Amino acid sequence: MRVLFSNPPWYTSEGPDRTSLRGVRAGSRWPHQFEYRSAGPVNGHIPELVGGYIPFPVFLATAAALAKKHGHETEMRDSVASGETYEHYYDHVQAFAPQVVVIETSTPTLRHDIGVVEEIRRRVPDVTVIFSGMHFELEEASFLERYPQVDFTVYGEYEFSTVQVIDRLDRGEHDFAGIEGLIYRANGTAVKAAIDASVEESHAHASEGGGCGSSSAEDQSAPKTLRLLKKDDAVASAPVVRNDFKKLVPMEQLPWAERDGLPMENYYDGVCGLERPQLQLMATRGCPYGCIFCGWPQMIYRGPKYRVRTVQDVVAEIKANLEKVPYKSFYIDDDTVNIRKQYILDLAKAIKDAGLHTIPWGTMGRADLMDEEMLAALKDAGLFSIKYGVETADQNLLNEIKKNIKIDDVIKGVEMTKKFGIKVHLTFTFGLPSDTPETIERTIQLACRLPVDTVQFSITTPYPGTEMYRLYKKNGWLLNENWEEYLGSHRAVARTANFTAEQLEHAVKEAYSRFWEEQALRRLRTPEFEARLSAALPSVTSGRPTKVLVTQSARPGLTRVVLHSLASLGYEPHVLTHDRFVPSFQSDFTAEQIHPFSESFNFDVSAMAPTTGRLIEQHEFAAVVVPYHNATGANYDQVHAVAAAVTAGPIVGVTVNGDVLRPGSGHATARRAAYAVA
Repeated sequence: MRVLFSNPPWYTSEGPDRTSLRGVRAGSRWPHQFEYRSAGPVNGHIPELVGGYIPFPVFLATAAALAKKHGHETEMRDSVASGETYEHYYDHVQAFAPQVVVIETSTPTLRHDIGVVEEIRRRVPDVTVIFSGMHFELEEASFLERYPQVDFTVYGEYEFSTVQVIDRLDRGEHDFAGIEGLIYRANGTAVKAAIDASVEESHAHASEGGGCGSSSAEDQSAPKTLRLLKKDDAVASAPVVRNDFKKLVPMEQLPWAERDGLPMENYYDGVCGLERPQLQLMATRGCPYGCIFCGWPQMIYRGPKYRVRTVQDVVAEIKANLEKVPYKSFYIDDDTVNIRKQYILDLAKAIKDAGLHTIPWGTMGRADLMDEEMLAALKDAGLFSIKYGVETADQNLLNEIKKNIKIDDVIKGVEMTKKFGIKVHLTFTFGLPSDTPETIERTIQLACRLPVDTVQFSITTPYPGTEMYRLYKKNGWLLNENWEEYLGSHRAVARTANFTAEQLEHAVKEAYSRFWEEQALRRLRTPEFEARLSAALPSVTSGRPTKVLVTQSARPGLTRVVLHSLASLGYEPHVLTHDRFVPSFQSDFTAEQIHPFSESFNFDVSAMAPTTGRLIEQHEFAAVVVPYHNATGANYDQVHAVAAAVTAGPIVGVTVNGDVLRPGSGHATARRAAYAVA
């Protein structure tokens, strides 16, 4: 069969130079959105939709590879990773004319994705639609009763079950008994007729102004509102069958994920400064621990199961992909990579023996399981950075959320990891069941004093289908069940006994501000740092101010410390910042020292030409200092380009660790040369 495995577009378009939202769905444990600004699409793609965090859709791509292995004409299309517009996507679907479309949906994108399917059905009326992904309603027989647009849902780890459905459709079979984790209608023919009629009626309604659509000047095809299809009698009477999910397939039966035709240069998790292009893959699946908030173990793996691939297979996949794309890093995106010590030692040895240790890489694990032997082996194998989940500094809270971890062991593991020169990223969450102002304060203090490189503070989001969701619903803490808001980001969808939603949102902002300010103060407000910074800059000119521009390209706390250090060294500091960060500097610096811009949401040298032009006319900057939110200055090419446009002097980078990168030192030389001003 001709099958499209699709991660459809997911973004809003509010118009040129206005703040919009882009989202990540397939491959993300927490589907969520980011702000962006765009001048419009280019050849069917919006450039600003890519460039930040984009996870590789490993389950969807593995299902596509398995379908291809079974002889189906398969295409894997990731519109999120390519920045594809809705209209370009729909045009492609219509041209490809798939017989089956497989979509990995999620809780916050469910209604959006139903709208996508409506448009697909309008253009390809006979298509069969299979929904998969992490959303609890996909496990309910009532889902197909509510959404006649969808033919099948496959819940849990879905690759094999999905391809079994396609195989039977290809053979003309209508009996889907025995396919695990599947929900389907027994009367497919009657349902198909009802769907076709409903789609036609729905789009007739839309043409009158009441259906899906976007007022955006960028793209008229974004599904902003969804009018549910009319439930025809044939749909209502079709019996829905639910097959239980029984067991996971062995890892050795899974093929390597399909990557042909995907924008492999765009997938990226830059933990602590890993560079792109980046290869993402999994070596293990699952986690035996029982955290009540964690979605994949509960909903994808169906419990505390843990499986591993052979280390030889993992290394072979990395090497094979390196022959196709010159990746600068790779990321092993496992739930908890270091469950088994011997596996880690074997994996590290295999990476080293294959010569892959020269490529920086990262992964995710548990700090309490690390020991010196594992860390020494991982460091020798090229491990650059690792993510550890901490969640809270309070042991009672850790017990309450079934983290099964001791905070003292976490601290020991973090300190040990840093001792080996491996960079550390920690995650924390506010709004756990018994959180109090005191527990959040202790958590912030712990984050600030630990020797880490980067952190993530989140608002607890009780993801539907998890034990945490059931607990918060029972306690009456959910603010709503509007799934579009369950994004796991900075907007609270629940309160607790001790906090309102607004208090939790404020706590996250406060935590970030304090962490980066205290990190910067500890590492940068020292005589040693100021001596390094001064040595990298032109000397202060007597008799007139020596102006140095600082780009607001990291956390504002770090930028403020750099500005104050420049002032203490005798320079006249100025800051180039987006409008949204201006309040962070107004209390310490004059309006003449603050240069806001709005042409670009981040630093885009072309869009910011009016601002850089004014700066050149009005000021002569002896140098530009670029604060980095990571430890290496990775992926700051656009910021350097803007800096080079406003000074003929040196561009000096300052990392979160207080390192000074300047022309003539390491990789900064190449970046400076690339944007040198004659």
